[in-house]
Amino acid sequence: MRDARPLDHYPSGSHRIEARDAWVWIRHKGAWRKGAIHCWYVHGDTWMAWMQHEDPTPDVPWSAWGLYVYDGVTIRRRHTPAAVAHVELSPDSDGMDRITARLRDTGYRVARHRLAGDDRTLLIG
Repeated sequence: MRDARPLDHYPSGSHRIEARDAWVWIRHKGAWRKGAIHCWYVHGDTWMAWMQHEDPTPDVPWSAWGLYVYDGVTIRRRHTPAAVAHVELSPDSDGMDRITARLRDTGYRVARHRLAGDDRTLLIG
């Protein structure tokens, strides 16, 4: 697999956009490394990420900075670790019903759950 393509500078006339969901993985010097996008530069259809990432040298404790062309293959969104949510439903004659769900991404999901003949919509997020 190829590495993320670095750039020396962004083209003049680029628009700067603040980053949201900044935590990413970047393929750099032959391995996946943790990174964080500081901001985006957009020029036409090209998106560039100004970001910091782990340095490939094991003895270097600080992050490396760079500007990279975003392609969705060599820079990928890094999801937070799985969270556990406990959703309590209204008690019935047997006591409290509880559903435990693993949330593996940061988006919202709407799922229909059938529990003891009752059809409820549960918003997870």
